[in-house]
Amino acid sequence: MNKRSGIDQPLYNSVRSHILAKLRAGEWQPGSKIPTEPELAKLFAVSVGTVRKAVEDLVSEKVLIRRARIGTTVATHEQHNQFSTFFNFLAPDGSEMQIEPKLLSFNKVLANSDVAKILEVREGDALIAIDNLRIINGQPTMYDQIWLPQKKFIKLSQKSFENREGSIYSLYQSQFMMTIVRIHEQVEAIKAPVFVMQELNLKKTEPVLKISRYAYTYGDEIVEYRNRYVNTALSLYQNEIGLKE
Repeated sequence: MNKRSGIDQPLYNSVRSHILAKLRAGEWQPGSKIPTEPELAKLFAVSVGTVRKAVEDLVSEKVLIRRARIGTTVATHEQHNQFSTFFNFLAPDGSEMQIEPKLLSFNKVLANSDVAKILEVREGDALIAIDNLRIINGQPTMYDQIWLPQKKFIKLSQKSFENREGSIYSLYQSQFMMTIVRIHEQVEAIKAPVFVMQELNLKKTEPVLKISRYAYTYGDEIVEYRNRYVNTALSLYQNEIGLKE
């Protein structure tokens, strides 16, 4: 969020929080149009300028989308797009990447102390554990280990996960009203674990990039934890920070 000076700052933050609260409560659904800025100003009893500042930040954060002749809508993880907003990879030669998912396992497990702490559940609570492979341009390139709190995804089944249309985050949003709005990643180069080495066809001497990802919905509520192992000979990690003009 941008830092702004002046007496309007607390009011602007308050409006932003009110908008996020309505998104979190499901009052404005993904893909739907939100009220106009004058309508929001009346709703929150503030000036249109204050509303505009809050909306601008949420647009820059890709929580909202401004559309010409349509208005401002709630962002979606488009089902037809296999690259979500948070897919930070490209082919080493810059060519287009053709991605095919392959489900390796889908299980119900109990949370150990480490994962329980990360997902903010109790040790022993029910989790869904998923091992998912990404085949890129015909070659196994990424291995994802995913953990989800079962109480947030009660009706998620192996069949619905495997037969989803589009990205995993699109499935979360369309079926469970869990919109991923922020991720936090920690990246390190490691010696490939045996199970990763086998699935990615790596030699013992070949390292992998390990990315630990924490995915959050509205209200900074953690929804998913995953470890992703990447063969960087086939896919490069990219991260762009700063102003784009």
